[in-house]
Amino acid sequence: MNFSEEQLEEVESMASLFMTIQDIMICIEIPPTEEEEFSDILQSAYMHPLYKAYHKGRLGAEIELRQSIKMAALNGSNPAQNTMLNFNNQSKL
Repeated sequence: MNFSEEQLEEVESMASLFMTIQDIMICIEIPPTEEEEFSDILQSAYMHPLYKAYHKGRLGAEIELRQSIKMAALNGSNPAQNTMLNFNNQSKL
C-alpha cells in the first residue's frame, strides 16, 4: 500500500485524536476490503510510512496527555497523582 504525504499527515492527525482505524480508513478513502492489510501495517510494519505516521500521532498525543496529568499531579490533584502512580507501576520492567 502506498500513501501520499497528505494522507500520512491526515493519519498522524487522526491518530493523535485516537480515531478508530475504520474512521481513519474512511477519511483517507481506503476501501473496507483493505482493512486487514491496513491493520497489519499499523501493527507490525515498523519501517512503513503509514506505521510511522500512525504511531507518531498516537504517541505524541499520549505524551501531551501525560504531561498535563503530571502537571495536575504536581499541583495537588489527587486523581492525577493516582494516575501518575499507575503510569509508574506500568512502566517498571
